Amino acid sequence: MVEFVKNEKLVTIHPQWRGNPTARGRFFNREHRWQPGMGAITQWRFSRNPWHLAKKLIRWRPVVHQLTTLDGLEGNLLVWLGHNSFYMQLGGKRIIIDPVFGNFPFVKRESPCPASPDIFRDMDYLLISHDHFDHLDKPSVKRLVDRNPSMKVFCGLGTGQLLQSWFPELEAIEAGWYQQYTDGGLTLTFLPSQHWSKRSVNDGGSRLWGAFVLQAEGMTIYNSGDTAYASHFRELPGLFPHIDYCMIGIGAYQPRFFMKPNHISPFDALTASQEMGAKVTIPMHYGTFNLSDEPMFNPPHVFEREAMNRNRKIQIPELGEVVRLYPQA
Repeated sequence: MVEFVKNEKLVTIHPQWRGNPTARGRFFNREHRWQPGMGAITQWRFSRNPWHLAKKLIRWRPVVHQLTTLDGLEGNLLVWLGHNSFYMQLGGKRIIIDPVFGNFPFVKRESPCPASPDIFRDMDYLLISHDHFDHLDKPSVKRLVDRNPSMKVFCGLGTGQLLQSWFPELEAIEAGWYQQYTDGGLTLTFLPSQHWSKRSVNDGGSRLWGAFVLQAEGMTIYNSGDTAYASHFRELPGLFPHIDYCMIGIGAYQPRFFMKPNHISPFDALTASQEMGAKVTIPMHYGTFNLSDEPMFNPPHVFEREAMNRNRKIQIPELGEVVRLYPQA
């Protein structure tokens, strides 16, 4: 039996959306519902990797700007902390997205975090796109909770319950797809992504994954979370006619037979940003953890070259670089 669930306290911006469908308490995608089983994992691990030699011989050496304090940072801005982790200031609020400050279980960080977790104080919002370990890292969240007792988390249905089981004092705002929360001049919306959730053997699909739209001071900023390329990008102009910035994944995309159902490629990321009408595209989900076949240096190079071919406006932040945000014409 399919049941439709949402947060009854939040506004739903899609007039036909009844809530997220669940079967036996598990969420699922609207399109293909493939999740990696042991057969697919075994096929991938025992397949030849054409980039094996490049990964072994060519080191990834990103430029790193060490961010030592938030004092003096004013206005709307973002700082890429690696992978999908961002610090943002928007509409007078301090926001951190999918923070992972170090390693996560069984995976070593390949590039340094450009900031100590201790500098992130007076945070207003923690945004968590989904429950995978490279996006929801308990030690990193603990460092933030300890230093930010008034911080709220905005996340998908079920993820807030997990976070509150770890940190009972943390105020959680859980949202279904197309649900919106407003705090003064800042509006946060949770939107569909084509992905999945799982942290242990038996909890697959029990927490909702998704993307974000952040709006303040005349700007609309989209953050894709983890996603494959799917039809949800094409519906965005009907919901948000002017998207200034699109933050979207480009890495962990090879081999395609394994990654395509859940991770977008640099090529499809640019297609998605064009379909949603984004003015500037900012890449993420690369260069931090060795999660796939392609070398660490590959995604940004492929992305930049393809953007030039398509005449798409992009901005590739360096680690720790302060990127100022402005309304885009």
